[in-house]
Amino acid sequence: MDWIFVGDAHFALGDGRRREHFIRFIQANRSSLGTLVIMGDLFDFWFGFRDLTLLKKEYGDILDLLEGLRSEGIGVIYLEGNHDFRLGPYMSEELGIQVYDRYADIDLDGNRLYLAHGDLAHPKLRHRIFSCLLKNGFAYRFISWLGPQIVIGIARGLSARSRKQGLKEFPKITSRLRKFALHKLNEGFDAVILAHTHIPEAMAVERGKEMGYYFNVGNWVRDFSYIRYSGERGFSLEHFPAD
Repeated sequence: MDWIFVGDAHFALGDGRRREHFIRFIQANRSSLGTLVIMGDLFDFWFGFRDLTLLKKEYGDILDLLEGLRSEGIGVIYLEGNHDFRLGPYMSEELGIQVYDRYADIDLDGNRLYLAHGDLAHPKLRHRIFSCLLKNGFAYRFISWLGPQIVIGIARGLSARSRKQGLKEFPKITSRLRKFALHKLNEGFDAVILAHTHIPEAMAVERGKEMGYYFNVGNWVRDFSYIRYSGERGFSLEHFPAD
C-alpha cells in the first residue's frame, strides 16, 4: 500500500473548489492508500479549543474525510505546522490520528525518514521566538480563555499578513530548508520530507556509496503537489492537476 505526503493547503472559508479537488484526490487514491501523512498547515488555522463547534463547522468536510479514512483502517499522521496548534486533543483522542508537534523519525520499509513541517528548520530568531511564545502551555491556556470567536478572527488577519511577507522570504526559506535537509541526511536519515516553502522539490544527494533524498511536498494552493511512496517504485514527486 502507498504512502502519500501532502501539506500546505491552508483551507479556509471560500475555497470550496480546492477542497473538492483535495477530496477527489483522496478518493482517486483510496484503494491503494495505506497511510496519509499531512505535513502541516492543512488548515489556515486550527487550535484545539474545548469547544470546536466553529472549526468543525468550517472544516466539517475535511474532518469527515479524515474520519472516513481512519474508519477504513487507513493510517493518518499529522505533523503540526505554523498554522496548527494543539491538534492532539481532538485529532488524536477522537479521530485516532497520530500527531507530532515538531518532527517524526519514522522507519518506512527500512528507510529512515525525517518528517517535519519545516518552519523550525534553521528559522530566523524572530520566528523561533514567535513560535516559542505561541506553542507553550501558558499561551494555550490564554488562547483557550479568549475563545474561538476572538482568536479565529485575529488568526485570519495574521495569516493574510504572513502570506504577503512569505512571498518575499520563500527563496531564502527554501535555501535554509535544503541545508537543513542535507544536515539530517548526513546524520544518517535516508530521506527528509518537509513542507512550509510551498515549493515542490525532489533532490537526490550523494553520501559516499549511498544516496539520500530530500523532498518538499509543495502546496495544495497552486501546484496540487504531493509525494508518493510505493514499495515497488520508491519515492516520487507528483501532481494532481486541476480540472
